[in-house]
Amino acid sequence: MSFHVHTQGQGPDLVMLHGWAMHSGVFDGLLPTLTKNYRVHCIDLPGHGHSPYHHEMRSIQQLAASVEPYVPHKAMVLGWSLGGQVALQLAHCLSLSALVLVSTTPKFVASTDWPSGMAEEVFAQFFARLHENHLRTVQDFLSLQVRGDVQASQTLSQLKETLLKSPADIEALYEGLDILRDTDLRALLPQLNIPTLVITGEYDRITHPSAGEYIAEAMPQAQFKLCQRAGHAPFMSHQSWFMQQLQEFFQTLPTI
Repeated sequence: MSFHVHTQGQGPDLVMLHGWAMHSGVFDGLLPTLTKNYRVHCIDLPGHGHSPYHHEMRSIQQLAASVEPYVPHKAMVLGWSLGGQVALQLAHCLSLSALVLVSTTPKFVASTDWPSGMAEEVFAQFFARLHENHLRTVQDFLSLQVRGDVQASQTLSQLKETLLKSPADIEALYEGLDILRDTDLRALLPQLNIPTLVITGEYDRITHPSAGEYIAEAMPQAQFKLCQRAGHAPFMSHQSWFMQQLQEFFQTLPTI
């Protein structure tokens, strides 16, 4: 299987993984700064962007395994939302130098022992609506991502513009939701002894800030940063603040 990977810049390797329904172009605004000091690899997940759809990507383990060949040894990996879950699974399988987890949760759907997720019935309704009108459902999902964000209107316009450049394959959307519904990485977190920066938006309606706090507390070398008045895409709505957090974190790494 062949993925679309856009590589640019010079320096330590930094892999960037996008979220559900989007593609690697969502990170374009960060590249002019990042590529000055890092060799950045932006990967389109299967069925997203310019990567072809591939059957049997029904678990986070399968999805991460498909990404593995494109991750350089000792790379840093930045993952947003679903991409953050892929990053966590990659850290379990590969030798990485650092993780940056943006708006990431170890378990997307709530349960009796996990109140920090989306209500199961709400998720089921969302899944059903995807069958009825997938483009409208994805656009509604983008609107939910920016709700409460101080830059909501501008951020939503950017997300929609990015989405329309290359909409995801409908089957990939279904399988992505299957992965989000079934994944539970809580038991994995204490095993990941790797420098990690966890960033969450204060008003995130997709992954609650408490999920990010949980990750930071469970991982031995993780630190938590809350982006004030941000939603689900703080790297876009609060780019200057976000880049400052990245640069300060990278400066603490012994290999940087």
